[in-house]
Amino acid sequence: MNKIRLFLSLALTLLAGTVAADGKDNIQTRDLAKMFSQPPMEYRPYVWWHWMGSNFSKEGIRKDLEAMKEAGIAGATIFNITSAVQESHYPIEGNPWPEQTYRSEAYWDALTFAAQEAERLGMKIGLHNTPGYSTTGGPWITEEMCMQKVVMSKTDVEGGSHLSLTLPQPEYPIFTDYSGRKRQATYYKDVAVMAVKVGNDNEVKDLTPMMNANGLLSWDAPEGQWRIYRIGHAPTMSTPHPLPDDLIGKTLEADKMNLSVTNYHWDQVLQPLVQHLKPYIGKSFTHILVDSYEAGSQDWTDGFREKFIAMHGYDPLEAMVRNDVTGDNTSIGIFKKHQEETISRMFIDNGWKPAWEKIHEAGLQMYWEPYWGPFNTSECAQIPDLPMSEFWTGGNGQVPGYIVDPAIASGKNIIGAEAFTGMPDRSRYTEDPAFLKHSADGAFVSGVNLLFLHHWVHQPFDDRYQPGMGMGWWGTHFSRHQTWFEPGKAFFTYLSRCQMMLRQGTLKEHTKDCLHRKTADADIYFVVNQDTVVKTKTIDVYVDDNSHLSPFNSQLSPELWDPYTGKITEISRLAFNADGKLNIILSPGNAKFVVIPHTKTKYKKDHTFGTLRTTTREVDGPWDVVFSPKLDSKFSIPSFSLCDFSLSSDDRLKYFSGTAVYTKTITLAKDEVRKNRRVTIDFGTLNDIAELSVNGKKVGVLWYPPYKADITDFVHRGKNIITIAVTNNWANRMIGDEQWEPDFEVGYDRGPEKGWGLKVLPEWFLKNGERPQKNRKTFTIWNYFHKDSPLQPAGLVGPVKVNISETINPK
Repeated sequence: MNKIRLFLSLALTLLAGTVAADGKDNIQTRDLAKMFSQPPMEYRPYVWWHWMGSNFSKEGIRKDLEAMKEAGIAGATIFNITSAVQESHYPIEGNPWPEQTYRSEAYWDALTFAAQEAERLGMKIGLHNTPGYSTTGGPWITEEMCMQKVVMSKTDVEGGSHLSLTLPQPEYPIFTDYSGRKRQATYYKDVAVMAVKVGNDNEVKDLTPMMNANGLLSWDAPEGQWRIYRIGHAPTMSTPHPLPDDLIGKTLEADKMNLSVTNYHWDQVLQPLVQHLKPYIGKSFTHILVDSYEAGSQDWTDGFREKFIAMHGYDPLEAMVRNDVTGDNTSIGIFKKHQEETISRMFIDNGWKPAWEKIHEAGLQMYWEPYWGPFNTSECAQIPDLPMSEFWTGGNGQVPGYIVDPAIASGKNIIGAEAFTGMPDRSRYTEDPAFLKHSADGAFVSGVNLLFLHHWVHQPFDDRYQPGMGMGWWGTHFSRHQTWFEPGKAFFTYLSRCQMMLRQGTLKEHTKDCLHRKTADADIYFVVNQDTVVKTKTIDVYVDDNSHLSPFNSQLSPELWDPYTGKITEISRLAFNADGKLNIILSPGNAKFVVIPHTKTKYKKDHTFGTLRTTTREVDGPWDVVFSPKLDSKFSIPSFSLCDFSLSSDDRLKYFSGTAVYTKTITLAKDEVRKNRRVTIDFGTLNDIAELSVNGKKVGVLWYPPYKADITDFVHRGKNIITIAVTNNWANRMIGDEQWEPDFEVGYDRGPEKGWGLKVLPEWFLKNGERPQKNRKTFTIWNYFHKDSPLQPAGLVGPVKVNISETINPK
């Protein structure tokens, strides 16, 4: 077997089952080829499944999970959050299921049903550890168990006599949540009394034994000016957020540096869970999640002083008060560094590592986004079973190396990511797979190989209410109510193909546009072009004797595996330079796998066709179109001229959201369909995603530009029927609804960029009755649009062209 070494450069400018994260897949290349078109369930993405307040139903749970399975989703992580996640986090009024509070009998019944349904469907589910999405806490955490902070009062005195005075107790912390609600601590505990002599020597004295329980200090003070510090600790009052409606004002974040509190918290999380879901634990119910850290700072816990002294050799309280008097920036900087190191160590040793142990004792796995907190992220990335990062829409998707690299170095093979989280200016029911692909490719090339789609909000209501429940203004809107749910399955398959390939063997290296993995019998390269122009990737291929791999007589044949189409193509000799360098041309936003098997392969591969000449003709004239609005009656328009629906004067088209099926017959001459001819069709501008059929046979889904397909194997001489079903997003129908008076009460309006929320669920909705405003078709908890919001381009615009290419089949 020849050992292959590849060096990458750019011809143009190169842009530099239960999840077992430490398990390495080493599937033989021939078996990978069989699975590439339709990857098994274990390689499919997961979703974050948000249950909004007490709005959950068994019917909705069943439908959601069935839709996930149908779409190619492997599993879900459940979050229990507030009924309306908007800027204020205020819940929506008019709760239809007020008895379904967090951890009520109805809640456990629904959660058990979800695990039961997941088992029936062959899926895996899990749960975020705390109500809300950050971080670790619950209604079982008291103020004494809450995250603690140092508080102090200061009293200036003149020495030289006996002093008897009551030292003021430090002020209690006040926590202000996202909605502006304030909550003040009532718990306080003294730690020490220290006195600092104000002057050149800044002498420090520990007066702790001289103060009684009532704060009365009795001290024979030496000469000089002294500043006395009464030092204690109190809860930060930080709370998990955004909480289910019934827990607002009743929940606190757990002390994450205190081992006994950590154990108590995880016992409260896990013991009732195992009790209620015991038949499903470790089977269909597999994991506990800790989302990214948003709990704020903490600088005290029991044992902190002793730990600091053990790590750094001096008393932190003495340093704290001396620095307060002197204001010496150098000393303050050194102390802060040592303080941060101590806090990080206690978070890890008393918080995160014991959490992992507790979760494992319960028969589950720990998924964790280990960042944004006062702890060492690189060390923490090595703790969970599945380390995770995140990426948002609108960016390049690249995740930080300080999460991926330490996790890989510790032996973990699977790296997860919260995927496609979106701000309201970018993810407002306007998202489609073409928009999402860019950031997905960036995440994959930076080392991620398991996506958790953010979000798939639980839809508990009748299916006529669409788009339905949302997670406030946050995106992206994956759902069984999404307009492009059906054709969007092709996008999920794309993600699955990438994830399968990117888990094989061992990660060798990755740059911002190329990732290399080596298996037992192949080298796999994932190469992406995130630019807006065509890029050529040039690969140098060598064998053991350091001579170039000859493209003409080598037994090693590079292959192109296309995750967009699922096809595997032999790379022809024409792709090589005279010196044996391999050129891979990528169109804007494209991504491919280059697979170099170490031995000859026998599985089916497509051939590369070299083009000698191409003739193009435009498909002009009208089309027959059947319009199927997502929430209205179907209608037809024969002899329809291609156009952007949003520019139409016909309100049925102007405000259309759904699927329009275009049909047209084209005629191909005998000379156009003979051997060594390839027939492709290019649809030009298309909004947003389309499923193509030719002569009644499905060709595939076109979800990323250029919107064209090779239809050679589907056409024949004479008349051929072209059918393309084009689906656009929700935006235009929602804007159309805003032309009419609302039949509900609007709550918070955050303007054109963020939208507005529902204040109360209307009576007609709660009774499942007739809608007062019959011209309104959509219903959602958060709407991004107003009457004058700009419409989105929609439909097939074209021009549509047929290309006939005369080809050769190079060897």
